[in-house]
Amino acid sequence: MKKENIAAIDIGSSSIRMTICEVTKNEYDVLEKLRRPVRLGKDCFYNGKISRQIINECVLILKKYKKLCEEYKVTKIYAAATTAVREAGNVDVFLDNIRTLTNIDIEILSPSKESEYIYLALSNRISQINDNNKKEYWGIVKIGTGNVQITLLDDQCIIFTRSLPLGIMKIKQIFIKEFNREENFHNFLRVMIEHELQNLKRNIPLIKINKLYVIGFEIEALSKILTKKENDLSQISKNALQNLCLKIQNYTEEEITHKLKIPYELSETFYPASIIFLKIVNFFKCENIYIPRVSLRDGIIRSKFFISNKKKYFQKLEIQLIANAINLGRSLNFDEKHAIKVMDIAIKIFSQTKDIHYLDNIERCYLIVASILHDIGSTLSYRSHHKHSLYIIKAQDFFSFDKNEINIIANIARYHRKSGPKNSHPDYISLSHKDRMIVMKLASILRIADSLDNTHLQLIKDIELSKNDNKIIIYATVKEQFFSEVYSFNYKKKLFEDFFGLDVILKIKE
Repeated sequence: MKKENIAAIDIGSSSIRMTICEVTKNEYDVLEKLRRPVRLGKDCFYNGKISRQIINECVLILKKYKKLCEEYKVTKIYAAATTAVREAGNVDVFLDNIRTLTNIDIEILSPSKESEYIYLALSNRISQINDNNKKEYWGIVKIGTGNVQITLLDDQCIIFTRSLPLGIMKIKQIFIKEFNREENFHNFLRVMIEHELQNLKRNIPLIKINKLYVIGFEIEALSKILTKKENDLSQISKNALQNLCLKIQNYTEEEITHKLKIPYELSETFYPASIIFLKIVNFFKCENIYIPRVSLRDGIIRSKFFISNKKKYFQKLEIQLIANAINLGRSLNFDEKHAIKVMDIAIKIFSQTKDIHYLDNIERCYLIVASILHDIGSTLSYRSHHKHSLYIIKAQDFFSFDKNEINIIANIARYHRKSGPKNSHPDYISLSHKDRMIVMKLASILRIADSLDNTHLQLIKDIELSKNDNKIIIYATVKEQFFSEVYSFNYKKKLFEDFFGLDVILKIKE
């Protein structure tokens, strides 16, 4: 790979940041970093939308960034926006103005996508200090002005991620709007943190966190105070953090700026960020606390340029998605054995019919999640549970998937039974033609897979497929006669037959 200059832009709740770097085959060198404060969060969290004045200010900043990119001969600009833009009532107006006036397209990041990018940014640092010879769990906490993102992981995948509405700027604007004053905000913040952590405790896996990595602009400044240096990866103690919070609890914003040498634009958010930091450290009871100097932009750059081994990437992504889908299913008390059996059969059908459907790794991932969660709607009511499955899946925030991809998965699960897709179904017809065809293909596979465990007794041991010009034969090795499965198969195979124009025949192997 020859050298290439690229830029990554992060439109956050309190600033717009850009990193320009030179990308080579295995790494990248930062050429320039910029940060411009902007009141996006204050505007959006108080008024529910972004004002014309702030939109114009963002356009002006991005035009200047674009001009600098031209001077550096940047070939690609990747821009992403987080909580403030994501939650703005006029997000479409904001995006269109930016696109029209700067020719920059902005990706709106879901909380899980934020987690993915932060994980990618941290992956090298984590591997440097983690002991691969023993099972460990660690946490990543991003403390921002719009939200607090908590991610738990092991050496294989992310096992839990949650976005907490504890963004420093967001909570303050809610408080000011409700009470029309700033007095007692810190007491209000402590109550809010305790409330959110109590909710988190009911949902978080019962695991011991060995190491905690905490990132954020205020947190980097805090690390510099405690360690007296600017390291790429600093370790701090809980006692030192606690003592600092006690020391500055009555400081004014001016005192924080002058006594602690904190940049003026961070003076308002520094102490609230420190409180959130301390509460989270106490919540996890973790002594090994690390503060790495990484950013969302680092993760964006790595996702675009340094996932070279696609096979390995999708293998890891599948492990990730299976773990996340099963955790969701368990939280709703689903039939896990049936879900895993259907997924197993569906993957085998998918793999042995690739020369028919022409789908690839990402569609295989859609099928995996839809297979595990196809019956999740039964937790509400068995009647019309396929429709309930669609609603539940659409409400989730899956790792690595955007809203459109989640809608594809939800539709695949929705059509595992009853009628096939119709143009009168709003969630189906809202998809593009290409995505509707993906739904049709994968739903037809899922229906056959589900039929082969119709009794939920896992009577089938294995399957093999044989194909010729006009038919597919599924040879099934079974534990005992399964009449219910045969009846269901003969009904559910029709969508596959109609779509691909092939007869599908089931034969029992003795």
